[in-house]
Amino acid sequence: MPPAVTDSLDIWAVDSQIAADGSISVDFLLPTGIYINLDVPRDATISHIKQLLWKQAHAYPLFHLLMEIDSYMFSCVNQTAVHEELEDETRRLCDVRPFLPVLKLVTRNCDPGEKLDSKIGVLIGKG
Repeated sequence: MPPAVTDSLDIWAVDSQIAADGSISVDFLLPTGIYINLDVPRDATISHIKQLLWKQAHAYPLFHLLMEIDSYMFSCVNQTAVHEELEDETRRLCDVRPFLPVLKLVTRNCDPGEKLDSKIGVLIGKG
């Protein structure tokens, strides 16, 4: 059997020829309908990418309509064709591996602290 060969066009692969400088061009869709294209580091965390996007979005129209940065999270379609909301902002972009480098900024359903409290409650057996 021949050795496994990675796809040379897979931008998320470590040995990818596409990202020679370690950055990837990502399309961002804001809740205001604004589209922003940014080159972001392939190994950047979701939190860092959100900060970069926020700095860039400040120069675009309708920025004043956005809420605080913590009110949003990214969503994408991953490699297995599943819609995924990226609540854990410590994950790296290359670990998330979106199907296409497109991230949509969506409003969080509730406060992250509330979700954590709910998960802790389930773990300790609280109804």
